[in-house]
Amino acid sequence: MKWLRKAAEQGHLETQYELGNMYDEGDWRKGVTENDTEAVKWYRKAAEQGFVPAQVLLKVLEAK
Repeated sequence: MKWLRKAAEQGHLETQYELGNMYDEGDWRKGVTENDTEAVKWYRKAAEQGFVPAQVLLKVLEAK
């Protein structure tokens, strides 16, 4: 998680998307609990860079 977060904070869009997924669904293997606020944060960062899968899932979460 440490390295994933570091890469995401440096703007790596696929890692931002992956972190969004982890927070969206929770990932017990990595000690991540479901957190929609964090999921939106990371999806938004990837979506703003034009990453279409993140744009789609961001809209899904915002519609909840």
